[in-house]
Amino acid sequence: METISITEAKARIAELADRVARQHDRFTITHYGHADVMLIAVAEYESMRETLDLLSDNEALADLCRSRQDFASGDTFSMAEVLGELERRS
Repeated sequence: METISITEAKARIAELADRVARQHDRFTITHYGHADVMLIAVAEYESMRETLDLLSDNEALADLCRSRQDFASGDTFSMAEVLGELERRS
């Protein structure tokens, strides 16, 4: 992650936006020496929001923990079982 001043960011905004969109670079933009703003890709922002939403949903978080415990204990389904169940449901 690169830190740049707001003055530099203004002068390079097209380049920075392109790098963020294409290469998933991130930039911290400072204003009067303080880190005030982040420039990140929309997809990355949306992913972070989804993660925060998931982590704030107690039921979803409990399901996730249960899934991890099931996996760790070997309580899983084979691919054949999953495909069979999908066929049965359709």
